[in-house]
Amino acid sequence: MDNQDKYTREVFYFSGQWEMPSHCGILKEERDGMTYVILTEMYETNPGSSVTSMIETIAKDILSIYGMDPGKAEFIVRTPMRNAHYTFYAETFYRALMKWDGERFTGLEWEKMEDFR
Repeated sequence: MDNQDKYTREVFYFSGQWEMPSHCGILKEERDGMTYVILTEMYETNPGSSVTSMIETIAKDILSIYGMDPGKAEFIVRTPMRNAHYTFYAETFYRALMKWDGERFTGLEWEKMEDFR
């Protein structure tokens, strides 16, 4: 079973594709001068867009809302474990590698992580 509370301190609401109300779990953790933002997909309750498809927009919104420095923020998308025996339903963490151009994030690349901790 998934331990949702371990990686979610609050629910973050965002406007998804076609203005669809959407949300995800969010956990901000500061270490060594960096802020790590873990965004958890909430498949069971999110009626809208996934974090994966909206990461550049969500990251920009989070910077603005929380007053974060883009050079000291790292965004990680967590897909929670789904109740199945197949490996593609396992918990995963992907670092969203993006460049801040002063107005928005660009050049998205994904880097798989073993775990956040």
